[in-house]
Amino acid sequence: MPGIYLASKSPRRQEILESLEVDYKVLNYPHDESSPANSESAFEFIERNTKEKSLSAFAYLQENEMQILPILTADTLVSLDDRIFGKPDNKDHAISMLLELSGQYHSVISCVAIGVLDKTKSDTVNFNIDIVETKVLFKTLTAYECKKYWETKEPIDKAGSYGIQGVGETFVEQIIGSHSNVVGLPIFETCKILDNLKIDYWLSK
Repeated sequence: MPGIYLASKSPRRQEILESLEVDYKVLNYPHDESSPANSESAFEFIERNTKEKSLSAFAYLQENEMQILPILTADTLVSLDDRIFGKPDNKDHAISMLLELSGQYHSVISCVAIGVLDKTKSDTVNFNIDIVETKVLFKTLTAYECKKYWETKEPIDKAGSYGIQGVGETFVEQIIGSHSNVVGLPIFETCKILDNLKIDYWLSK
């Protein structure tokens, strides 16, 4: 029986939890991604979106009379000059984003949360949350490099149109902060939440 649900289909997040020896099960549930409001900062949006994912997941468990366990949700975005870069819509959008990131620092921001249903209030979820920012410097990119990168199919489902765990790392000149955060799940902060909630992983086994 798993200790938690992972409300994410991301293979990167699954690999990280497996490396940490967390006992988890992937929860596939319907959820429509939010868009940032005009007044929201990247930090405000990512916290709201992560909480909304968790609330949708708990509602799905209750509607389908499934076992209730803590749910880990996470979200990652790229931000440049207060603009939020999500996943690309198509090839041209991906190339455009990469060229905007070219030759300068941008922020990769992840929110990781473990929600726990309140035992006394079935409609209340208590959140343990951490938000992590990493600065990433890209080398100067050419349109040809961006086109070739799109052809690898790696950018398709990635915030900012790149993945640091793949060939996209060839674009990265410098990182200031957590590498695992750029992958999609900050390890140190995730373990801190697991510790707080007394959820087993490799260190506590």
